[in-house]
Amino acid sequence: MFFKCIEVGDILTNCYIFGEKEVVIIDPGDDATKIENVIVENKLVPCAILLTHGHFDHILGCHYLKQRFKLPIYAHENEKEILLNPAYNLSYIVGCEVTINCDEYFKDGDVLEFGDLNFKVIHTPGHTPGSSCFLYGGDILFSGDTLFKDSYGRCDLPLGDEKQIFESIKNKLLTLSKSTKVYPGHGIPTTIGDELKNF
Repeated sequence: MFFKCIEVGDILTNCYIFGEKEVVIIDPGDDATKIENVIVENKLVPCAILLTHGHFDHILGCHYLKQRFKLPIYAHENEKEILLNPAYNLSYIVGCEVTINCDEYFKDGDVLEFGDLNFKVIHTPGHTPGSSCFLYGGDILFSGDTLFKDSYGRCDLPLGDEKQIFESIKNKLLTLSKSTKVYPGHGIPTTIGDELKNF
C-alpha cells in the first residue's frame, strides 16, 4: 500500500496520495507539481481526485492535476455552491478566483470504487455544507477539516454551522471503532479513541 501525506500551500494542508499502484489524490490544496513529482517518481497511476470540501486550500491543485493525469474530480453534491463561488471557497483571498466543476458528485453512504480501492462516504456537514470524510477498510478515516487532533474545523466561514459540525462528529465519527486512525486536513493524525476524550 502506498500512503503519503504531502503538506501543501501556505496553510499547510494535508494532501494524501493513497492506494496500490492505482492511487487517489485527496485534497490537492496547492503545490500541484510537488504532488505530480511524488506520483511520477513512484511510478503511480492516479485514478481520481477526492475532495473532502471546497475551500481554496484543498482545491488549488485540482485543475493542473486533472489535466496532467486526465482525472475525474469527486465531491459531495452539497458542495457545488462553494466549489463554484470564489467568495465561498475563499480563493479570492489569495488573489485568484478558482471554480471547480466536478465530474462526479457523491452523497452520504455512497461507496466510491477505484480498482481495488473502496471508500465509504460519510457526509459531515458543519465546516461546509458538503464536508465529507472517506472511510477506507473500516479503520482509516480521511477527515478533511471536520475532525482534527484535539479539535475540529472552523464554523465561522461562509455557510459554516457549529451545531451541525458537533452533530456530525458525535453521531457519525465518534461512533466508529476506537482504533480507527484519523488523517485530518491539517495537523497530525489521531484516533477515534483519542478524540472520544475531547467530545
